[in-house]
Amino acid sequence: MAEKTNREASNWMVPFGVDAIIEMQRPAFAAMAEANTRLYESIAAANREWTSFVNQRLKEDLAMPQQLAECKSLQDLYRVYAQFFQNACSQYQSGLEQMTKLSQSITETALQTLQSSSDAAIRTKH
Repeated sequence: MAEKTNREASNWMVPFGVDAIIEMQRPAFAAMAEANTRLYESIAAANREWTSFVNQRLKEDLAMPQQLAECKSLQDLYRVYAQFFQNACSQYQSGLEQMTKLSQSITETALQTLQSSSDAAIRTKH
């Protein structure tokens, strides 16, 4: 008896059938698929940039002890440290700028995709 009541309730709640509901939502599904694809591509680009930055910094950080070991004087030591910190500051600044640009691009792409998908959905309804 409980099964019969559940079936009646579900039939009352879905008068058009599943196929009709899916068809009505098709523009939204297509928009979300496009938005997800663009978002994935943007995040992958940001990950590649971040990985490249970290690899470059690790290479330079790990080379530092060897450079210090080769110093013959206090001036050499100061020169190595100064060069290391100048390079690090420059690379962190440019890395931050690049990640900011990528983040802005991700946001703009997502907004453009959602806006164009929203416009397309409105056009198909009218």
